[in-house]
Amino acid sequence: MKYNIGIISALSLTLISCTSDKQIEEWVQKNPEKIMKALMDHQRAQQEANQPKPEDVKQNAAALFEHEGSPRSGSGNIKIAYFFDFNCGHCARQKETIKEVLKKHSDDVQVVYKNLPVLGPASEMTARGALAAHQQNKFVEFYEEAYKNRPRSPEALEKVAKKIGLDMKRWKADMESEVVTQELSHVQELAGKLKIRGTPFLAIAPDKVFPGRVDQLMEIVESIKQ
Repeated sequence: MKYNIGIISALSLTLISCTSDKQIEEWVQKNPEKIMKALMDHQRAQQEANQPKPEDVKQNAAALFEHEGSPRSGSGNIKIAYFFDFNCGHCARQKETIKEVLKKHSDDVQVVYKNLPVLGPASEMTARGALAAHQQNKFVEFYEEAYKNRPRSPEALEKVAKKIGLDMKRWKADMESEVVTQELSHVQELAGKLKIRGTPFLAIAPDKVFPGRVDQLMEIVESIKQ
């Protein structure tokens, strides 16, 4: 009797595969706890790999704390890079915490504002408005007023700009300017390097990272001062 070598090979591979699958299935049924542990370890490793790390702050220190295009408040040596979205509720709370820290420690702390509009077109519009105000040295005034009014339309944004006394013609032009676009791109790129997934996010020189809202910022700053 003659046999087709190709058919025999295929049948052999199928039998081997079936045997292996059966062995694997039996092992899985007998060792469910090992499977769960392996899955959890894998998930934990992936999460850790995608989390911001202290070394990321060190590697990107110049972009975080010295970039000339980013607005800042305070004049101290404790430098905080603050990533925020104007339409983020937790950022509104974080804003008040930062304000209290600056009020008490403006000579010790310097906050570098990183506009990261992650919540849609209204967030980017407000970020552009704030950065355009920065070109007239009125970022903080715009920042404060924008949080009071939460503008979600061009008309509402213009009211904020008029209230703080901006040159409106220049402000409107600066909103679409290359310098504002470059600053937004700078922050987006930096957020990618630091694996920032949302706002608020704080990085404190030289190597501290705080994803999410930091209600204990005053205590952290005062512990660094000591």
